[in-house]
Order: sequence, then C-alpha cells, then structure tokens
Amino acid sequence: MTIAVSTEKSPIYLKSYLLFIGLGLIAGVITRLSDFFPNDDLWSFSSIATLFGFWMLTVTLVIYFSTSNINAAINVFLYLLSMNFAFYFLKYVLGFFFPIFANGGTFQWNLFMLYNIIALVCSAISYVLYYWNKESKLSNFLYALPVSGLAAETIGVGMYLYHHHTFLFQFIFDFFSFLLLGFWFYQKTKNKIIYSLTLVAITPIGYYFFYYPFL
Repeated sequence: MTIAVSTEKSPIYLKSYLLFIGLGLIAGVITRLSDFFPNDDLWSFSSIATLFGFWMLTVTLVIYFSTSNINAAINVFLYLLSMNFAFYFLKYVLGFFFPIFANGGTFQWNLFMLYNIIALVCSAISYVLYYWNKESKLSNFLYALPVSGLAAETIGVGMYLYHHHTFLFQFIFDFFSFLLLGFWFYQKTKNKIIYSLTLVAITPIGYYFFYYPFL
C-alpha cells in the first residue's frame, strides 16, 4: 500500500527557505561590516549589530510573511542561523587582514553556538507569534508584543543617547521602526483596546528588565 503525499506547497516552502537563508547571509555581512564604524561617536552605526531593534523588526517581518506556524518557525531559524554564520565567519576571515577583527586565527564557536541556541528559542516563539494571523482575540495581544519590544528599546536607547551622546542612528532606526510597525499592526488588529493595553503594559516591563540596568 502506498500513501500519496501532496507536494504542491513544497516548491513554495523551498523558495521561502532559500530566500530567508539569503537574507540572513546579507544581514550577517552588513551587520559585521558595520563594525568598521566607531562605536563611541554620536551616530555609532555599529550599534545595529549589538542591540535588538534590527533583529526584532526583521524577525517580525519574517514571521508575518510566512505561510504557517511551522513555516514561520523554520524561516526564522534559517534566517538567524545563516545570519550567525555570515557574522562570525566574516569576522574570522577579516581577522587575518584587520586588527579590529583579530581572533588569533580561530573561529568563535562558543558565540556561534550560543546564538544558534537563541535562534532555536526565537524559532519556537515565532511558531506562537504566527497565531496573530488567525484573527482571534489572542492575535490582538500577539501583535503588540514585537511593537512593545521596539518601544522599550526606543526608550532605553533614547535615555542612553541623552546621557552619553551616542547611538543616535540606533535611536532613529528604533523610533521609526516602532512607528511604522506599531501603526501597521494597529490597523490590522480587531480589538484595538487589547492591543493598546498590551502595548502600554509590556513596554515598561521590557524597558526595566532589558535596558534600564545598562543606563
């Protein structure tokens, strides 16, 4: 007896996997090359690799444009895995030519594996967040979570900018990402009260737990 398995969606999934692997590689290269910029001047362009705003925005978009919970989880994992690989492999290569990337000729396996474990955690979270597409009461809460994260970082980076006169680029990026994503998801939610209350409740929690200790 044979069991017929539909492969109608397989090419679509394969294309999405290849797409997000490619985007992850590009993100890893760009964020690594940002290290050529100083990290202690007013703009501090290299902050894009060390803070969370860029990753929160891009991972949210990966989830949103996926086609199912499983597809979102796999897409996010492949995106972050390929980003990690490009980020640390490029540092390994550049270490032979530029002193700022010097690594003693060794690949940073410890950090590479650590962030791959974090990628697995993000993948599991992505599986849950995709439920915002189900248009249930839960989706109003889920839509607000990444927006709350961006709001918390915007506040934290804004405070750091005020006190230390650096991270201006990161503040601008986080602020406009928060506005764009926040307005977009606000328009998509069915219950805007739940969305707004979640945003108001989660933002200060994220700020005090993840950013306030470093100010």
